[in-house]
Amino acid sequence: MLIVALLMMVSLPYSPAAAEEDGACCESQDFELYLLGSADDGSLSPFDSDLDEEFEQFVTPSIQGLVEIGTWEITWGLLGNYPDATWEFRIPYEVESAAGIQINATVGVNIGSTYFEGDAGAGLFLTNEGEVVIPVEVLAGEVRSGDKVKLTFSVRSLSFSSPGDDAGIRFVWGTDEFTGRISMKFPLVSIDMKEPSVNGRLVYFPILLKSGFGDRMWSASSGGLTVASDTIPDSPIATPTNNGVEVTFAWQIPESAESGTYLVAFHLTPQTSLRIEANRTYDIAAGEGGSNTGGWYPAVEPLRTGGTSLMVDVEAKFDGDSVEREVTIEFDGAMSQWVRWGLDNIGNNSLSSNSWWRNLRTYSDSIPNSEFNNGQVDDSEIAALNSHLVGSASDMKSFLANGLYLDAESILGVNPVNLGPTEISIDLGHTRAFSAESVTIRIDTSHQVDAGERQQLIESFIRPSDDELYTNVELKVEIRSTALQGLGGVAAEDIEAKHRRWILLEVVTIDEEDLDPEASFRVEFVPTGGALYSPLVSAMVSVFMLVLALGLGMVMTRKRARVPSMLTVVVLGGLSLALYVLGLDMPFVLGVVASSMLLVFPVALVSPRSDFAERTGGAKRANAHVNCPNCGDSNPVESDVRPLRLECVGCGSTLRLE
Repeated sequence: MLIVALLMMVSLPYSPAAAEEDGACCESQDFELYLLGSADDGSLSPFDSDLDEEFEQFVTPSIQGLVEIGTWEITWGLLGNYPDATWEFRIPYEVESAAGIQINATVGVNIGSTYFEGDAGAGLFLTNEGEVVIPVEVLAGEVRSGDKVKLTFSVRSLSFSSPGDDAGIRFVWGTDEFTGRISMKFPLVSIDMKEPSVNGRLVYFPILLKSGFGDRMWSASSGGLTVASDTIPDSPIATPTNNGVEVTFAWQIPESAESGTYLVAFHLTPQTSLRIEANRTYDIAAGEGGSNTGGWYPAVEPLRTGGTSLMVDVEAKFDGDSVEREVTIEFDGAMSQWVRWGLDNIGNNSLSSNSWWRNLRTYSDSIPNSEFNNGQVDDSEIAALNSHLVGSASDMKSFLANGLYLDAESILGVNPVNLGPTEISIDLGHTRAFSAESVTIRIDTSHQVDAGERQQLIESFIRPSDDELYTNVELKVEIRSTALQGLGGVAAEDIEAKHRRWILLEVVTIDEEDLDPEASFRVEFVPTGGALYSPLVSAMVSVFMLVLALGLGMVMTRKRARVPSMLTVVVLGGLSLALYVLGLDMPFVLGVVASSMLLVFPVALVSPRSDFAERTGGAKRANAHVNCPNCGDSNPVESDVRPLRLECVGCGSTLRLE
């Protein structure tokens, strides 16, 4: 019976998932590597979020023999085994100026020093557009950390059917529309669900992701954690490790829940067609106390790439000599966690040399020992950051640029060194503990403005980065002027800016609820400095000129039809009002108003006379009538000639006037 049992166990198929322990994953996964980059220096990526740039290679009938279309490679960073499997290479193509093409296509796959090759079959005939599909038989083996995975795609024996002058075949890859890829079964990521950390009714679940992609395995993917089927909505804390990234989720135990056993499930989605899952059962004993006054902090500086929503609100006032700004920068998610952690680690000697928070080590003496690294942000730590930012314009610029990855000059309008007195306040919201709750930074400042010089209102302010720091960006901007000072000409590039005049003020507003973090835009204004172009004075001048044009038109049309001239003034006046309210340049608006006054002269001169007598040359002809003695009808007399014979309009009798 023992021998039979052993034989049955040997005959059972091997399942890697079944062999893994609780809370761990994964031996190997079925996924796709996407072709990126140029044909000469291409790369591979498992993240479909990297598909954002199109590349191509064009092959013409003049090319004979073996043609290498492209090579793509990646350095693998995860040790693991891969099984026997059929990998499938796909690349889109387009046939141009030919009925079709017959080719032999091959793909070579290098895994370290091991080489495999596949072909599409002899004489593959392609027409119009589609995908070249090539299977590659891969034998089981082991991939080591540092091995290169390389793909080489080649074609030979090109034979075009009915080719034209520009015949050829174009291979395209790198975007969602044209997705070049290879489907494979390979070790991609190792998931290790560690023991949780319990602080009162707040529980932290650390998930270790090991791969050759560092923190991008989390930042370039989507994922989440569920506890007893309840999804944790808050952003997790991502911290780098030597061989990957650790993602920690915080779960607030509901008041109705008790200590006990909970099933915790984690999922990771690096690409749309791939969902990697791991789960583990934990025994959790809820402690006493709340979580708003302190809590667990990661041992190392958290990453800023776990997803952040950013809101920038700029309220400005222009008085002719200066611009006063109140800038509000609000962010949550990974950036909020990074700020909270850094504030609680002011003076930490273990910070890495490239950590921005090392700039505040001189303030460590101002932090009481009881408040240093105590799991919450204290008033002394907020005061230290505030003093650092207010004390030097370059320090504020460094914090925004190297800390938050925001360009200070783009938001503030000028270089921070040219700012006047500046006040900065930092608000951590309702909790000082380590969390993803919003952090709000307010900057109140001003700067001088010279008339006639172009002034920047707002510009694209998110600095370029290899990582995606901000996932959602909201922008609100408003600048107001006084009644006697105008904003002048306003120019907006690649963003919608509303410019309005309302007699007593002039205002420019921008409201973007879903701004592309990579968008490039710019809004400027050119103050004239003259009272003539201010909202109030320009409105008064416009009204005066329109009234003057109306009066001139009435004087010049005393004996003529007034409708054409009055209509001209009304139409041009309405046009001037619309241009004034819509914020067009005041010289142009005043020019339209002046044209209404000038056009009154020619319109009045060509208007017809208002009475028939003046129109026919006789002052009394239109009013002279004679009654017929026969029928009594009134007959008009249109001539001064006497004697005059005319026919009666009623009975036709001939009347003679002496």
